[in-house]
Amino acid sequence: MTRRLSFFTSALCLLMFSWATTLNAETEDKLQFSGFARVIMGYLDDENAEYVGYDNSVNLNQQSLLGLQADYRLSNDFSMTGQVVGYTNDQRNSGLQWLYLTYSPNNALQIKLGRQRIPFFTYSDSLDIGFAYPWLTMPQQVYDTAFFPTFDGALASYEFAIDDWVINYEGYWGRFDDKIYLASQDINTKVIGLFGVNTTVGYKNFIVRASYGQGDIDIEQDEVVQFSQLLRQFGFTNNADWLNANGLLQFYQLSANYEDLDYFVRSEFVKVKGEGGLFADVDNFYISAGYNFYPYTVYVSYSKKDLHFDHIASEIPFGFTPDLDVLAATYLGVLAAFPDDKSTGTKLGLRWDWHTNLALKAEMTFVQAKDAISNDYAVKDLGNFDGQAVLYQLGVEWVF
Repeated sequence: MTRRLSFFTSALCLLMFSWATTLNAETEDKLQFSGFARVIMGYLDDENAEYVGYDNSVNLNQQSLLGLQADYRLSNDFSMTGQVVGYTNDQRNSGLQWLYLTYSPNNALQIKLGRQRIPFFTYSDSLDIGFAYPWLTMPQQVYDTAFFPTFDGALASYEFAIDDWVINYEGYWGRFDDKIYLASQDINTKVIGLFGVNTTVGYKNFIVRASYGQGDIDIEQDEVVQFSQLLRQFGFTNNADWLNANGLLQFYQLSANYEDLDYFVRSEFVKVKGEGGLFADVDNFYISAGYNFYPYTVYVSYSKKDLHFDHIASEIPFGFTPDLDVLAATYLGVLAAFPDDKSTGTKLGLRWDWHTNLALKAEMTFVQAKDAISNDYAVKDLGNFDGQAVLYQLGVEWVF
């Protein structure tokens, strides 16, 4: 309750600050101020599960947020951008999300330096701005693989047009050093040598995007390291090597979209490969189609997640000594704690653009999980979950 009161107090202060800054901006063209907010109510129809944090009760605290952004033009070529976001969700850290310097010598080239969104996905820059996309909740089978949403470093983009073609090249380099929420806890995580490239090609109503990124990930895992060292002392090196989430992380993405005044089709495919044994390989995708009849949009989407580990069978024999039996049982327990995780989500939704800057949305998501559930991602088994549930949501999206 204290956290929620703190959020809404901060939100009120931020709105007052936005009003004051806007007045200031009216007399100073160099300063531009904007913001976004969303209030989302959700209810899951199964008491034995959670999905995207929602359970068998009406909940406003999972995805509601308030964000404020300031852009200040230092000169014709340089500008500064800062963004703060307050989240109601305890698993997301409120505060400064963006702070970077932009160099734009011309209309084609742009270079950013500082803290910014890492461009893994098509909608990376607008993850928190629900007004920018049709869904109320992003297709989680794809977007819950965003283990770290920001990075500190440099990003350069170059865009040009040839007849009906618009082509954009983008590259980034930097690092991440913060906490991520995984396995129901905050874990200190570093990613160094982080870099990536992506290309977006637009032709009339079609847009195709492809990206690749990689980095060396280092996750704090003291207990696992100690157990791995113990296995190594006994000579079980293969099992010791598997008990590691660190190493090279590779990210592949491909999206293809079509949109005109009446219809849209959007799709995205993501593949993640981790070098460490405790880091799963992930193959995800979604496809969504919608019909616009202004001011309304109806849509349907289907998304699928296939998260799998390269489990290494135990080398440790049972029945020789009590110490080996304890080691073997502990290792098997670790294996069981990292099951493969497969789920699908089917959405039906309606968007109503009530005003030019405010949209109302309603959405139903039919969730289906298969086999064991890792409980580290969107779907969580609270006990006796049969693998099927429906999430009902209502939301307000606002930009200002």
